[in-house]
Amino acid sequence: MSQAIYKKPWPGIVAFTVAFFSQWLGHSAYMAVHEAFEAYQYWIAFGIGAIGCWIVWQGIDRPEGPATWLGLLGGLLIWVGWFEFSFSGFAKLYAVEGFRVDDLYTTTPGSNMLQATMPLMVGLFFIYGMFNRNTKCNFMRWFHRNLRFSPGMPVRNNQRNFARIVALEIIFVIWFCYLFWLYTFFLGVDSPLVAGIYLVWSAWAIYLLWKLVKIPRVAHAVRYGIPVGGIFWATFEMPSYFGAYDEIWLKPFEYPVTTLAVLAVFAGCFVYIARHDRPGIGSHAATASA
Repeated sequence: MSQAIYKKPWPGIVAFTVAFFSQWLGHSAYMAVHEAFEAYQYWIAFGIGAIGCWIVWQGIDRPEGPATWLGLLGGLLIWVGWFEFSFSGFAKLYAVEGFRVDDLYTTTPGSNMLQATMPLMVGLFFIYGMFNRNTKCNFMRWFHRNLRFSPGMPVRNNQRNFARIVALEIIFVIWFCYLFWLYTFFLGVDSPLVAGIYLVWSAWAIYLLWKLVKIPRVAHAVRYGIPVGGIFWATFEMPSYFGAYDEIWLKPFEYPVTTLAVLAVFAGCFVYIARHDRPGIGSHAATASA
């Protein structure tokens, strides 16, 4: 039975669940700290980010499996603690105001600060992604292949730091999804063009999920699942802006049972991933194709 649950499609399904619920819990954690520790929220946030860095550090010399999930957890905490709270904190410090796009949508001060980081993200994307000859990211390779651009042959015997790679991956995925939709909304929330973009985005999410569930290895599935979960999260989250359903993930104290249930599923999936490297249960293969 233990072996059977580590055969496809289960690695992909679990990886998707972890990545998707990481977005839910990231939002909930931000709001919980903001509401429970309002006077000290930025000190708490700094500690959260520091813990995230420590977790990533613990994964640096680990095998592929542990390094992957440590990088995921650490990267998520770094984003929530150091990115999310920095945007809102500096917006408050410099008295940044929201910007009204149309009658349906007004940006928040924190999202204005986030949008200002777009050139920074693009620059880092090129330096760490497009110009990285050792990348095995399918997204980067697609650009290399279709733009007929290659930074050169990979360095032989180069050992990959999975914890660092995965931490950067989850940060960049969340960053990209935020910026994409924040700028897309400038077209007008009720614009037919935005509706078309949403449909294409959702089709992309479904296609990536279909590819994910075909991946047999747990660590590979977790890394591939991070962008799939992030992209699918946007598909799920966008209708809430139009009043389709309440943003439960932003109200953890109003919906404690739901929040705890999501946390329990997330924790259970993490146990599944961690147990994969125990003797006699999962594969210890350290070579990866993604």
